[in-house]
Amino acid sequence: MNSKVSVIMLTYNHALYLKEAIEGVLSQQTDFPFELIICNDNSQDNTDDVIKEFTEKHPDIIKYHRHEKNIGFVENQRFAFTLATGEYIAYCEGDDYWTDSKKLQFQADFLDNHPDYVMTTARNLLFHQNDGRLTDDGKNDLFRDKDFIDYTQGSFFTNRPTQTFTYMIRKKFLDLKWVDVYPDYRDLYYFYHLLEFGKGRAFNHVIGVYRLHDGGIYSSLKIENQYRTSINIFSNIKRINHDNRANRQIITDLDQLILKYYYKKEFKIPLVNLHLYKAVFERFFLSGHFKTLIMQLFKIMKYTLKR
Repeated sequence: MNSKVSVIMLTYNHALYLKEAIEGVLSQQTDFPFELIICNDNSQDNTDDVIKEFTEKHPDIIKYHRHEKNIGFVENQRFAFTLATGEYIAYCEGDDYWTDSKKLQFQADFLDNHPDYVMTTARNLLFHQNDGRLTDDGKNDLFRDKDFIDYTQGSFFTNRPTQTFTYMIRKKFLDLKWVDVYPDYRDLYYFYHLLEFGKGRAFNHVIGVYRLHDGGIYSSLKIENQYRTSINIFSNIKRINHDNRANRQIITDLDQLILKYYYKKEFKIPLVNLHLYKAVFERFFLSGHFKTLIMQLFKIMKYTLKR
């Protein structure tokens, strides 16, 4: 019987966390068949042993591939997508996990009944691995008094109420050509292009836990690199698609980065921080707001004296 949903799980040195991730998928209660595609990018820990315990018990659900050499996240993801046979694709990386056993069912039901939507997502909790804290996703204000939020390609530049491991997408709209077009491919690129074909819906409902730890793809980046990564992603979207709507997110990221440069003591004092000047003038050239430029330059002196 063909699978209705293909769950993609990429893993690299996730042995400490992988059991929870796999169990979260296998716990799904559905009235349709689904497959779990696990692609191990030549992990150097005992990831292989953890997975094999599950493949022996669930050979009808789990498709497992271990690369003989490390090919990197992007190529591992591309490879995994080519193995998917389902009408829909869901995703859960090896260090995150689902807590809602109806996750696949309610998302597939929604897409079945709403052909004008190309993807659906939900909320999650954050587990801070280093100190053992469990917090919300920081989106309570966004979802306040709402059961769901719809989003489009336009609103994608201001609100993206989702984590990748919460989504379900229509496979037919996933075009892997973009992997070769964009440098250093990221999930946000195919979110952007999926939304060319329809809307997305994010449910105000927690379906899993996103793990923040030193080994994470994004969470391990330092503050400056986090914002620079986002700026580069949206700059690439703007450049490749001639879509100036991306300026909104770039300016937002630059504003947040500039504030961090002022306040965070881990950065050089503002007066001698060349990265701060670069961000300030980048913002000016995008926005053309001369008044904002003057205010930000004035604050460089102000916050230098406050250090």
